[in-house]
Amino acid sequence: MEETSPNNPQTKRTWYRSTFFNISVVSLCAFIAPGLWAAMNGLGGAGAADPTYINAANAVIFCLQVLVCVFGSAMISKIGLKWTFVSGMLGFPVYASSVYCNIKFDNKWYLMLACVIQGATSGLFWLTEGAIVLAYPEKHRRGKYIAYWLASRIVGQMIGGAVTLGVNAQRKERGHISVETYLIFIAIQAVGPFIAALLSSPGKVQRSDRTRVVVNLPASLCTELKAMGKLLTRKEVLFLTPMMFQSVFSEAFFSTYNATYFTVRARALASLVASTGVILANFCLGFFLDWKRPSVNRRAILAFILIYAFELSLYIYAMVATKEYENRSINPTFDWTDAGFGRAVCVYILMLVGFNLMYDYLYWLVGTINKTGGEVVRLSAIIRGIESCGQAISYGINSIDQTRFSLSGAVAVNMSFFVVCIIPSWFVVKNVGMVNGVKVHAIIQDEIGGDPVQDGGHHPEAGQDSPKSDMVGNAEHEESVSVVERRKG
Repeated sequence: MEETSPNNPQTKRTWYRSTFFNISVVSLCAFIAPGLWAAMNGLGGAGAADPTYINAANAVIFCLQVLVCVFGSAMISKIGLKWTFVSGMLGFPVYASSVYCNIKFDNKWYLMLACVIQGATSGLFWLTEGAIVLAYPEKHRRGKYIAYWLASRIVGQMIGGAVTLGVNAQRKERGHISVETYLIFIAIQAVGPFIAALLSSPGKVQRSDRTRVVVNLPASLCTELKAMGKLLTRKEVLFLTPMMFQSVFSEAFFSTYNATYFTVRARALASLVASTGVILANFCLGFFLDWKRPSVNRRAILAFILIYAFELSLYIYAMVATKEYENRSINPTFDWTDAGFGRAVCVYILMLVGFNLMYDYLYWLVGTINKTGGEVVRLSAIIRGIESCGQAISYGINSIDQTRFSLSGAVAVNMSFFVVCIIPSWFVVKNVGMVNGVKVHAIIQDEIGGDPVQDGGHHPEAGQDSPKSDMVGNAEHEESVSVVERRKG
């Protein structure tokens, strides 16, 4: 029996093929896997008493992720986006169990082995979840879906903070969190691969506007690497590279800050409050980026200016606070009953909010420079690879003993990278939403025309014949440009 296209107007839409359901699957996996991973690290060094060794282990994870992201799109072309995504969920419960063994039994070799496993599998997860979130949604809903995805990850951190706070509420001292907390994390993360298996392949997704999800990848590894190299030399990607590198660089700093200056229960409370603030801020940004009244260009510029001004003020604030604490004869350890707790904890909370706002904005921005179905996976691989490189260096810096490299030094490094990325990013931001010199009110850059690498290509995820896809894409492009030309006239 011939398969009917899911995007045919005569086909009845099925709820589990809808964009919302599939983004919900990715979001739930983000909650289970990186959300709870971030919950552990948000408690400071994965909840350990001394974050130094955990930071070094995390640096190993991100080094491996860089390698995985380079070859990840070729793997997707072989086994498909869905099963690559499922494979990416396998390492998270292994990592959580290794942290449990490290804290309870002082076992270090298993932690390092788990980091190798986690680095290989989570690299696939980071790559595929980013590609899905950029490729699956309708373009006019992309900002809200990105916010939904990131909020789900933060809910993982939020619930992790709540669980940890409940288990450790009486612990008014520094040290590691209760080991029983990790048993809860391990149990939740173990079901992750089964939930990931509910994802629909791109060709089966049914968008509300009846447009197709296109993920085209060539079969040849050599051809795919050539396409990746070509994309890496694109002007927009080169200009955004510093922003991708810096967007996650601060994570190791505020995790280590939380472990250094707060009691166990204060760390849990800070993680819980920060997560709530992040969710609210991300949804506000997502709705603003999808708001149709201002032009796409105006939305891009306003969000960029506000986020970067906020981030710069946070780095100055963090520098002042850490310098003050380092100049004291004894490093302070704040509990929520102590004077100065509110001022100290705001560094952590606001840094986490700023970190996620920049992350949300970066993915929306990259979505505006995507042009074809194949590019979306490669762009996701580039983002994740560069991010992982930044995180590996950042966690490496924060694994240095603070008597040799202080937290204020880590802030200075973070601020330096932040300042460097502003100017090249601006060259991309100022041109977002511009077509033939006219500001448009809808994103039309992606999914127009065919994949730039067609020789030897195949479309295992498409769900329809490629020529039809090209005709649909070109028709949408011509219609959009004609609207622009009428406005220009």
